[in-house]
Amino acid sequence: MRNFLFLSMLLFTIAAVAQNKKEYKFNPVSIADFNVQSPLIDSNVNAVVLADVGSSEFVGNNNGDFTLVFKQHRRIFLRNRNAFEAATVKIPVYLGANFLTEEKFEDFDAATYTIENGQVLKTKLDKSGVFTEKLGRDRVFKKFTFPNLHEGCIIDYQYTIKSPFYTRLRQWVFQGQYPCLWSEYRVAIPSLFNYFTSQQGYVPYTIDTVWSVYKTYSIVEQTGVSSSNNIYRISGNATMALWAIADVPAFKTENFTTTPDNYINKIKFQLGSITYSENNVRQVMKNWFETSTDLMKDEDFGLALKDPNGWLSDVAKPTASDTNEYLKIKRIYEYVKNTFKCNDHDALWLSQPLKKTFQNRSGNVADINILLTALLINHGYQASPVILSTRGHGFANESSPWLSQYNYVISRVTADGQSYLLDASDEKLGFGRLPEECYNMSARVVDEKMPVLIPLKPDDLAESKSTVVFVINSENEKNQMEGSFTSNLGYFESHDVREKLSGGKPEDLLKDIKKALPSDITIQNFTADSLKLYDNPVSVKFEFKYGTGDEDILYVNPMMGEGYSKNPFFAATRSYPVEMPYPVKEIYMLNMEIPKGYKVDELPKSARLKFNEDEGSFDYIISASPSGITLHCKLELKKATFKPADYDVLRDFFAFVVKKQAEQIVLKKIK
Repeated sequence: MRNFLFLSMLLFTIAAVAQNKKEYKFNPVSIADFNVQSPLIDSNVNAVVLADVGSSEFVGNNNGDFTLVFKQHRRIFLRNRNAFEAATVKIPVYLGANFLTEEKFEDFDAATYTIENGQVLKTKLDKSGVFTEKLGRDRVFKKFTFPNLHEGCIIDYQYTIKSPFYTRLRQWVFQGQYPCLWSEYRVAIPSLFNYFTSQQGYVPYTIDTVWSVYKTYSIVEQTGVSSSNNIYRISGNATMALWAIADVPAFKTENFTTTPDNYINKIKFQLGSITYSENNVRQVMKNWFETSTDLMKDEDFGLALKDPNGWLSDVAKPTASDTNEYLKIKRIYEYVKNTFKCNDHDALWLSQPLKKTFQNRSGNVADINILLTALLINHGYQASPVILSTRGHGFANESSPWLSQYNYVISRVTADGQSYLLDASDEKLGFGRLPEECYNMSARVVDEKMPVLIPLKPDDLAESKSTVVFVINSENEKNQMEGSFTSNLGYFESHDVREKLSGGKPEDLLKDIKKALPSDITIQNFTADSLKLYDNPVSVKFEFKYGTGDEDILYVNPMMGEGYSKNPFFAATRSYPVEMPYPVKEIYMLNMEIPKGYKVDELPKSARLKFNEDEGSFDYIISASPSGITLHCKLELKKATFKPADYDVLRDFFAFVVKKQAEQIVLKKIK
């Protein structure tokens, strides 16, 4: 974490470190731009960002204040049709309480460039082609799509956003799904604004420099009579900063990555304070106590929880069977979960008043779980909303109350000294269970007196799966084997099965099982237990049979489709962590009679392998007697998140597992 401290002494000490202050210039599109050459480009690259340049600076305005001016100019070469999605652009614009306090989208210019008859042809996008799309309570998208798209064309756009929001100094993303030949961001900040910055990413900066300049800002305060407007001129040192990266590789998303947003090269800003004078400093960055107080007073979040909400008094009343506080709370939770339908699982703010959610029987995740919180409070329980960022939304900085980091709301209730985290937005969750997406390091209780941090680490989860297979000789049919398969799934895998079968039949799951088994196996009496008992894991059971034929040699894979068929870690290297959703513990046991008329010719060797000494293990213990074969296979990883330094070991570990689980038993016919 770096920070800009806008003090004259510091500015003078950093003035000498500037390396390259010259601003990048876009030349007119030429024939040469269509024949771009770079080591970053190969046959798999669909598009190349030729240049992406942005800037943010403050200017004085006529409202007695500053305006934050952001500009971006981007040029992309679309090599083939697979890149046409890049020709639809969405730019976020923030709204205020009225026209004067919303961001202004201006100076828009966009065009598509193609080559026709050896000449560069420009097709402009008319400004009427820019549409506004609402996104949440305080944002809209300015959305547009380029015209005259062809394989091998170039698209180019630029715009300006003028903002009254000092706290929204725009972040800059250097890295994305396409390689970029040059990405640059320049900021100019008056000395009275103190911003903290955070940089992330693995690609080194070509330019990373800060220096001081002397600037004068003119601010007009209108009095109602133009001839008597007050004009203020603020002069002093301003901080200039420039970041640039040449030849930015595309970010390649690999297995077990929560979201690229956690690891791509980017820089973000947070306004800490405004120094009007030596004795007049306004703190802008709030702590969690202040933020929680604001949230509980916000009509789109917690204000309704302060109301009596008497209309909820007759809802989900306890019955005679609710003999303790646990059962009473569970009854309330199940009422909300089973009554209200969630239409948006990505929401921090209420989309409607609580009473309307109650009447409509639907709402977003915030509507439903804040309604659950209100119902619990109404029944006399200590309950609070809890906010978090889901895995797909990215990590939240635990010490900084930036609400834009959060996108999900759950509820916490306490009774008899026990606290429960509840999510009523998913009807297939059990009591006290959360979706695996919620386990993204931590969550924050929204409470004015105790806004505590709740750890929600994937490493702390316990997910276990056990499978038992019995195979015997058929008593009724010659050259026929029959058996039983029982697999008790882990909780999250059970949830995935329930989601998959939502509105369908267990036979849909059977189709997937058949794909993993040899084609000559016939399945019968298939069942999936506990599909509607959400507090319990799902148990999959079936019987099967297969013929051995009359071959001299039989090959049998003892894993019965339960092994790893390929290594999930196929990349040669990895520069960011491996983020599995939970630790792994998979136990597989086989007890198999040897087919009549055969004997064991070759048996896989037993093996044991440790991962990083005590962080995991793989056991493959197999033995044979004249009548049967037994196998005990266990794969365990005791944590879910692994550093890049562990990647090679993890890849090699799974390579060994895949190879071992693919080994076959060789049976030879007795002559």
